[in-house]
Amino acid sequence: MAETANIAQIAEKLSQSLFKEFLWDQSGPMNFNWPCEKTEAHSLTTHPTDAVFYYEDPYARARRYFQCDLKSYAKGSISKSAVSGAALSLAKQVACAEVSDVWQDQYIVKGKTSEISGLLFVYNHDKEFDRDFKSYFPYISLKGSGISRKSKVYVLGPDEINWLDRVGNTIKIMRGEEKIPLREHCAFHHPDLVQIRNVQQKEARAATIEMLTGPFISMKYAFPARGERPGNKQGIVLFLRREATVPSMKYMIDYLRNIQIIEDESISIEFRVNEDAGGATNKLQLAIAEYLGRESANSDSSLARRLKSISVERVVEITTSFSELQIGMNYER
Repeated sequence: MAETANIAQIAEKLSQSLFKEFLWDQSGPMNFNWPCEKTEAHSLTTHPTDAVFYYEDPYARARRYFQCDLKSYAKGSISKSAVSGAALSLAKQVACAEVSDVWQDQYIVKGKTSEISGLLFVYNHDKEFDRDFKSYFPYISLKGSGISRKSKVYVLGPDEINWLDRVGNTIKIMRGEEKIPLREHCAFHHPDLVQIRNVQQKEARAATIEMLTGPFISMKYAFPARGERPGNKQGIVLFLRREATVPSMKYMIDYLRNIQIIEDESISIEFRVNEDAGGATNKLQLAIAEYLGRESANSDSSLARRLKSISVERVVEITTSFSELQIGMNYER
């Protein structure tokens, strides 16, 4: 039983470390049991909460809370039935959390509109899982959970967690090398959308769940002013999860122009890719050539010089590792 408890703590420790880099905050106690509000429908008397994380939603005047189920599985334990069962259980937890005074008293900060979602965090602690985790999704059914239509359950599988862990460790290394400033001077970038504007520009600094599960993560930063100088270096780092291709690089150029980053030469631009940086740099150069041709701009234009200033580096291969023995020895003296 002690070994099982130690393995469970691995997912807890990783989630805390990982979400901290993406500027999520944690609310209330971990490993808290609270009364089920739908005992007949759920055939339960209590629900567990492994952890609750939250952030300010950039496109709504609301705080998004995530009731989390943190799983740490060996390869052989990640199955269709395990994932679908955990997702259904989590949906029941969310359905009750929405109406539970006990849960909300523990986790919800009063005086601000809140939204509650579920997050199933499936970490593969032996790092041997080699199947397509998303192939399990069609087997997930939330029928009978009682969850409302507006509520959502998100699932992060081994590949996504590995990717986010690598991005988080890259951010830590960049900060240690002073390529980016301290965490308080960084934020994840949420531009105004076509039909939705960012209504919490100052408060909404965290990466949203949609960004973390999307094709790229966008982080901006500004070094604080030093002495009497009005400001210092500012920039944007785009962590590209998908393979770099000419079309994907042209899309990223369009994105940067749409959010008016290309025009501002005081902002440095860096791509961090999930592959060999040399190959990605070549794809970017080809994309720039095609892009300039489309814009009828020559290679000596200000647009060309700006695009050629984009740097390309690789996301580090380092992932977080935990020792079961070390976790088991963490006791108060």
